[in-house]
Amino acid sequence: MRLVKTLQAAAVVVVGVMAQPAMAEDDIGFSDQQTKRTVDIFTYGVGECAKVAKVYRIDCLRQTYSQTVRVISKASVYWEAEVALTRVNRGLYSFVRANTDSNLGRERVNGGRIKAITEASLPQATQLYMAGADKAAEVMRSGSSIEVRYFAPIAEAIEASKALLQ
Repeated sequence: MRLVKTLQAAAVVVVGVMAQPAMAEDDIGFSDQQTKRTVDIFTYGVGECAKVAKVYRIDCLRQTYSQTVRVISKASVYWEAEVALTRVNRGLYSFVRANTDSNLGRERVNGGRIKAITEASLPQATQLYMAGADKAAEVMRSGSSIEVRYFAPIAEAIEASKALLQ
């Protein structure tokens, strides 16, 4: 009898441990509101970037990624998305620093000042952005089912932003 009760208690513990991730999945910090806010910030920034000359768009997109990272970093469960966006931001930052057109001044867009890149570096910049955006979207679509649910709208916004450079 004692063995049966011990086995029942063990079974309850095992079932509880196995069921815990499924129960916690609904309440681990993701929210439609946070995802919407992130997409809105990103989409607004991309819209502002569409208003500037192509030589300014790479730095404008970099600024948009930076602003989006600041918003998303407030929710720790969005860490994977934050890392993916930060990688694109850093790649663009390095590229802009190495290819700034010193003959053109800065422009003020979306609360920041952006730099122009040289006309000759535009094809390389476009290729860099496309690869970075594709990688970020891929990362956001390759997580757990709960991550994919909340990251998919962000990935779609990133993929839509590629049209800005085509």
